[in-house]
Parts: sequence; C-alpha cells; structure tokens
Amino acid sequence: MKPLLRIPLLALGALAATALPAFAQAAAETAQAAAPVAAQKTLWDKIMLAGPFFMGLLFLASTLMVWLVIDGFLRTRRAKLVPPAVEQSIREHLVSGDYVGAHAAASADTSVFAQVCAGAFSKIGLGKDPVDDAIFDEIERERGVFNSRVSYLSVIGVITPMIGLTGTVFGMIQAFETLGSSGVGDPAKLSEAIGHVLVCTGGGLVVAIPAFALYYVLRNRITIGLRHVQSRVNAIFHHLPYDHLAGVRLETDAFVPALPVFAPPEPAAAHAQAAAQPAL
Repeated sequence: MKPLLRIPLLALGALAATALPAFAQAAAETAQAAAPVAAQKTLWDKIMLAGPFFMGLLFLASTLMVWLVIDGFLRTRRAKLVPPAVEQSIREHLVSGDYVGAHAAASADTSVFAQVCAGAFSKIGLGKDPVDDAIFDEIERERGVFNSRVSYLSVIGVITPMIGLTGTVFGMIQAFETLGSSGVGDPAKLSEAIGHVLVCTGGGLVVAIPAFALYYVLRNRITIGLRHVQSRVNAIFHHLPYDHLAGVRLETDAFVPALPVFAPPEPAAAHAQAAAQPAL
C-alpha cells in the first residue's frame, strides 16, 4: 500500500475505535432506560393479573365498608339521635300538661331519643324506678342495633386478608405449575408472576386496616352519642311529678284529667344537671 493512502486509513481506524464504543454505550443506556417503561403496568393491569374473581370480592367488600362507614357517621350525629324539633315538641306538651300528647309525639318519631322517651312514657304510671329501668332498657336496645350494624366492619376486617391470601395462594399454584411444565427458562418471569399474585394480599390488607380502624371509631361515636341521648332523656324524666302520675297509662288513656303542669329545665341547664347524674 502506498504511504499516501496508509495515513488516511490509519486515521479512519483510530476514529472508528474511538466512536464505536461510545455509540454502543449510548445504545445500551437507551435500551436500559426503555426497558422499565415497557415493563410498567397500570393498576388495572395488575388487578387483572392478580385474578378478577378475588379482586372483585375485595372490591365488593371495600364498597360495603364505605357504605357502612358513611351510614354509621350519619346515624350517630347528635341532630339525628336527638332531633331538636322532637325534643322541643315533647317539652311543649309537658309544659302545657298534655302528657298524652307528649307520649304521642315521642311515639310518632323514629329517632333514638323519641323511642327512648316513648318507652319511658309507657312506664310513667308505675313510678320513677320503672321509668329509669325502661330508659336503660331502651338505650341498651338501641346500642345493640347500632353495634350489630358496625360489627360488619369487623367482619370485613377479618375476612378480606383471608380473601387476598387465598387469591395469592391460587396464583402461586398456577405460577409453579407453569414452572414445572416449562422449566426455569427465565427466572425473571417467575418473579414477575409472584409479584402479580401478591397484589391480592396487598389488596386485602388495604381494605382490612381501615375497616378495623373505622370500626372502633364508630363504636366510640355510638357510646358518646347514646350518652348524649341518655342525658337529654334524664333531663326530662328525672323531674316528672311521679306522685301525681301514679296509675296513669298514657298509651291507652285518650284523656288524662287533672295532671300537673310540668316545666322541664331548659336544655342548657338540663344538660348541666344530667351531667351530675350517675350513668345508667
């Protein structure tokens, strides 16, 4: 080869030796950066890979949990437990001496306060002790109704991890059956399959943890709300003239003559007096 041609060829060889590794490294980095993007999956894709049946059960459980929580918070509001209009109506009837009307106003409403008052009015002719017993029995009956509803949150908190674990176990069985039939050709695929089925266990825990927490929150709200109801009822029935009401049966008598006019304490004063009373 002529010396004049040898120099350009050597220069081209040196340039190729310098540029090719740089291009190869850039291509490798590009492929490495693109690989995770291609492997990324949406939440819905992961749910479908984890198994639509078990994830569907978890979705139904989470929907029921949300409904129970919203319903529990609405039912334990003070305005729902003790409607001001109903309390005012009962007080107005008592102030005018219309005990039959007060009993009718309590019986016509479905709130906890009205139902407890109706039960207490039904025992009013037997004296103070039977009325206190009726108040206690009605409060406990309402407590049982509330607790029976929120207890489903505890059930959801128990069974949803089991549902998630069951879905994971079935997914693992399928993954290892595939491994047994095809061999360990690509361990990355096995790891990916195991990661997909673990979504079921994660979903069960995501539902169970708030279900347990909100269960205890609602139980505390029920206790506080029923104490409020009890204090409002006691503010009325602890001041009735039981000596003059002996033998009266408000649920059957259409008219009760010569009953004394009763002026119950105002709500603020009654609340302070009821707070000093021992809880039933």
